[in-house]
Amino acid sequence: MADFAKENQFTPDQQAEIDAGIKDNIDVSIYAKPEFLAIQMHEIRIGLVEQIPVSYYADSRYDWFQMEEIRKGLEMSLDVSKYADPEISFDRMRQIRKGLEAGIDLSDKKNMAAGVLQQLRKATLEHIDLSVYINNGFDEDQLHQIRLAKKNGVDIDSYVIPDFRGISIREIRLGLEHHIDVSVYASREYTWQQMREIRLGLEKHLDVEQYKNVLYSWQQMREIRYGLEEGIDVSYYRSFMYTAKLMRQRRLDLLEKTKMPIQNGEAVKKRFSCFDMLLNQSGMEAIVILPNPGVPIAQDEVLSAIKEADIKKGVDYAVVKAICDGTTSGDIVTLAKGVMPQAGADGWYEFFFDTNVKSNPVLMEDGSVDYQNAKWFELVKKGQTVAVYHEAQEGTPGYTIMGESLATKKGKEKPILTGSGFQILEDKKTYIAMENGKIELKDNRLVISSLLVLDDVTCATGNVDFDGSIYVRGNVGQGVSIHATRDVLVDGYTESSVIEAGGDIILKKGNNASGRGFLQANGDVMGMFFESARVWAGGKVSANYCLRSEIHAGTRIEISGRNGVLAGGLAQAQNLIQATNIGNEASLATRLVLGNKDKNVQMQVDLQGREKKVSQELRLLLNAYQEFRKKFEPVIRNVHPTYLKLEDAIYTKKTELEELKKRKDAVEKEQKKQKSAKVVVTGNLYSGVSVEINGVIWRSEPMRNVYLVSRGNRIGSVRNV
Repeated sequence: MADFAKENQFTPDQQAEIDAGIKDNIDVSIYAKPEFLAIQMHEIRIGLVEQIPVSYYADSRYDWFQMEEIRKGLEMSLDVSKYADPEISFDRMRQIRKGLEAGIDLSDKKNMAAGVLQQLRKATLEHIDLSVYINNGFDEDQLHQIRLAKKNGVDIDSYVIPDFRGISIREIRLGLEHHIDVSVYASREYTWQQMREIRLGLEKHLDVEQYKNVLYSWQQMREIRYGLEEGIDVSYYRSFMYTAKLMRQRRLDLLEKTKMPIQNGEAVKKRFSCFDMLLNQSGMEAIVILPNPGVPIAQDEVLSAIKEADIKKGVDYAVVKAICDGTTSGDIVTLAKGVMPQAGADGWYEFFFDTNVKSNPVLMEDGSVDYQNAKWFELVKKGQTVAVYHEAQEGTPGYTIMGESLATKKGKEKPILTGSGFQILEDKKTYIAMENGKIELKDNRLVISSLLVLDDVTCATGNVDFDGSIYVRGNVGQGVSIHATRDVLVDGYTESSVIEAGGDIILKKGNNASGRGFLQANGDVMGMFFESARVWAGGKVSANYCLRSEIHAGTRIEISGRNGVLAGGLAQAQNLIQATNIGNEASLATRLVLGNKDKNVQMQVDLQGREKKVSQELRLLLNAYQEFRKKFEPVIRNVHPTYLKLEDAIYTKKTELEELKKRKDAVEKEQKKQKSAKVVVTGNLYSGVSVEINGVIWRSEPMRNVYLVSRGNRIGSVRNV
């Protein structure tokens, strides 16, 4: 091996890469050249270690990012000749490489901007045609918003013009996705911030006519919108003469005035010739204390006292007459009362379907769940009115006895319902189903999805693949498969079949799979029972009993009922496994696994390895950056392409390190959750049960009413009180 340690020929970082290559027993002569920066040497060395043909990129004309893209392509056996060209920037290389990975050849469009290539690649994968917009010169930000609109099924074509920046198109897209009339603000006259303020107002049922004038700055619009949301009279401050700052101050002043006065509290006592008067400091009440009840008092004296006390409204003249006549019922009487302002009723939705479906399954006396008679979903027909919005009401103003008007507040409006499968009529209040299907309401999201209703699914009927939910009123036989993008509900029995759902799987009569087939859902999996079944759920798994099955739950496993049994097989959950009885008297081998220590440990190892690699690359870049600063005067280096690339690369690597730190923090938070993972047994825990919590294994002994938790390197049992 040649001597590459010539004095002053290489920087310390370059020499370190050469030494590392010699240690790896590779041919360092390929990159041991002064014209290569250390970071370029690093990329070539990695390729040599991985035994890929580095001749494709061992050229000083490539920067280190370009080298990395070619190296990654070679590692995946891609045809890198389609983009291995020093004239193609690394970010364009990246998009071509990712396209080749997905079976898409973008090399004939390599002159496009990297961002445009990225949107074209993603759109092609999503079967979206962006060619018209690309040909019309839309930039990457505009294309990104158009692609998202088309992906979400939104017809944005009639509102998109080249004059709109991507961020303006975003506001139009969000408005269309929220079913609002975007024509109110889809105009080149508005900035994107003004568009946003109008969109937010429309989404919250506000009267945007109060502020949609283009002469308002977006900050002024925001202050008026805030006032409308708070239900106050914005005419008090929405004049163009007020800056946004002054608008804010007047809004806060008006908001303070709408606070309800305190009716009780300290009172001011005033003495008059014939009686004393107590005036509540809130100005809401005046009370007369008569020294000689039953003795008439001249009307002039009473009226004079009212005037002197500055009482202008709310006087009870029947009480005045009684004081004058000496016919009061006691020595203390209320002479005048103010009226409290009444806030208007909030806006509300009237729904024409059961909004509580699936939230409360039928619980039996023994604690088990009646899956068969529970109502799991609600059906609607196309054209059916599913919801009507009732606007917030104006409040009723009040007044003090001194005649001061007390402002009120209009009730708060509720935001427009988001979701899909419905349309909003021109009144902006009536929601109509656009298709026959299953309707769901969760928080503020209303979704009407297609529902396929079947009797039985057997080998005779064939497999089922449906974009929506599937409802099987009969049984699901062995050897068939059902795939739904949303929920699957089966009324009858389910045998050894494959059922996959993008939402939940609900089996009213359970699943006996004889060790074949499997159930897989992104959401929950629920059934009366599981016998010899294989179940994967992104959420929880619930049943009344589970025998000899393999169960995997993203969150928890719950076996309900006084006689609920989990026995045999494997049950794995992230946070909780709960059952009345676990195992059986015959000591049937039952394995419980909680947490996912191995996965988290591997994620930590991967993240630490990535962090170490990025930190090393950043160090090489920073050192090269400093070398440039030492060698060249600012007037030269500030226009040097390599120096400018170094600056960009340093920023990119620092950003990548920050993202890695966030991911490491997220993994640590997940580990903390797993430390609280437990097994809860409300009945019998039998021998033959193996419990593993975060990698710690414990074998059971007969006991009752306990829960098991991880305590460092052991599992402890605590009596369930």
